[in-house]
Amino acid sequence: MELAAFLWALGDLPAAMAGTGELSLGPQPWALIPLGPLQVFLGATDPPFALRVQVLDGPWFAWLDLPPPRFVLGRAPGYALVAVAREPAGVNLAWEITASPSLSMFGSLGFELACGVRVRWRGMWGAALVRGGGLTLWAGHSF
Repeated sequence: MELAAFLWALGDLPAAMAGTGELSLGPQPWALIPLGPLQVFLGATDPPFALRVQVLDGPWFAWLDLPPPRFVLGRAPGYALVAVAREPAGVNLAWEITASPSLSMFGSLGFELACGVRVRWRGMWGAALVRGGGLTLWAGHSF
């Protein structure tokens, strides 16, 4: 999975569960535009366009990403967000643990392994992600 698609699909559970929008700058910039129960993903990926359809909304969250067909079921128990994602390449457990309103750790276990740290201030955020032995830095704005 390409880096921007990975962050959209598995590295940003708060945006997926809340149905919010984001602009992200990093090695592969992307945007997530909310349109009611839909989120439109535009990014530096192949393909550059994808849709997320919200199926369930809290306390259990479920959504379908197209393409590739990816079904995700998630929950927010306490200060953690967890989701199981099933797609043609395999299964992943995506997670995010919030240490405070401005600091969290996130990652993925399964066929995609990654771990990152995100800091937030108002609507802005910055993240460092370790994936595939490399470190990438990201910045963005949630709306």
